[in-house]
Amino acid sequence: MGAGDRDVTVTDLPGDRWLVSLAGEHDLSTAEDLRDRLWGIFRTGTTVVIDLTETTFIDSSTLGVLIDADRYAHEHNCEQIGIVVAKETPPERLFALVGAHRIFTTFTSAEDAFAYFDSAAPSTDVGASARRQARKQRIVKNEQAFRDHNNRKLQRESVDETDDRESIQFVCECGDNDCDQTLAITAAEFTTAHSAPNLFVVKPGHVYPEVERVVKETASFAVVEKQPAALSEAG
Repeated sequence: MGAGDRDVTVTDLPGDRWLVSLAGEHDLSTAEDLRDRLWGIFRTGTTVVIDLTETTFIDSSTLGVLIDADRYAHEHNCEQIGIVVAKETPPERLFALVGAHRIFTTFTSAEDAFAYFDSAAPSTDVGASARRQARKQRIVKNEQAFRDHNNRKLQRESVDETDDRESIQFVCECGDNDCDQTLAITAAEFTTAHSAPNLFVVKPGHVYPEVERVVKETASFAVVEKQPAALSEAG
């Protein structure tokens, strides 16, 4: 396959599952074909995994097709969709740039994606509500893990919890398991931000509206409040 070649391979797998693999470069010239293939699959009512491991370039038009497909899956009772984005690849860099990990359910391999959907939806007739609940559980558990990490970090710091002068580097507590962003706040700001167990501190924009709402936002960080239902579902 040459540098300018592109290919969309659709594989019909057992168990009413489909694997769509994109190889090479994909832009406006291939976006319509990709859309037609995905919508053809959706008419069967199934699980779809889109593998970008071998994709060397995607532009905003291809990303738009993926966003539309994900939205369609959320709005219909018969669809599950996951995106495979390998580390250190052009799609991964684009996803990081635009925050696409907060839109899609992403995985690092097709095997992991199918295993996740199989475990989250053991029945072949599971609706969109089960998929959304599984996604919420992943988000909240990721955020709790980051929050616990930050709490341990503060305990190791030599400053008092009420110190409002020295900034400390904490990790973003958003639900994106691949997020590597940090934020600098004082111990006092951190303690106030965690005044309740359902409060988390994240980078501005790193918000998942389906499980939380913003209660405070500054130039460097935001405090989000988890919905009680989201916490109970993840418990």
